[in-house]
Amino acid sequence: MSDVKSMLSEIRRTVKATALYDAYLERHNIRSAAHLTVTDAEIAASIAELLAPRIAGKTIVEVGGGTGLLALYMGTFARRVYCIEANPTWAMVFTQLMFDLKQKHVSYIFGAADEFVGCIKADVAVICTHSDVEGLKLTGRQLASEVIDVYGEMTEANPQAFDPIARRMRPFA
Repeated sequence: MSDVKSMLSEIRRTVKATALYDAYLERHNIRSAAHLTVTDAEIAASIAELLAPRIAGKTIVEVGGGTGLLALYMGTFARRVYCIEANPTWAMVFTQLMFDLKQKHVSYIFGAADEFVGCIKADVAVICTHSDVEGLKLTGRQLASEVIDVYGEMTEANPQAFDPIARRMRPFA
């Protein structure tokens, strides 16, 4: 896992918003920032355990899954997990994680999630981000009958633990 943290640090240092990168985001209608919210195994395992009663034995689609770390840990509980990520920045990290953690029933799909509407039918869509939350939830509703906005639920359950301005701005991020 320490190798993954090193890779993330290196990626953050080298990936810059170039014209080529900006054109890619525009062409693929990606509205999320190149920022990760699940960056280590402890966070991923904690979130997966929190979600376990709601995802156990079900087909899950994680929309905007970043490196796929949460998807890998949700695979401990879920019957099937699809992790969809449109930003190519994180795909190389998933490749490293795959060697260590990937289970056969967990798949990482590179592309915009709306491209898979009608192809993937899940029981639950999981959104675990602070970026383009409303857009990802909309896509999630097209892929699954239930959508879980992990950080949205966390802030609702304990609003005092989160910055008031950040709470109000989250739907617009």
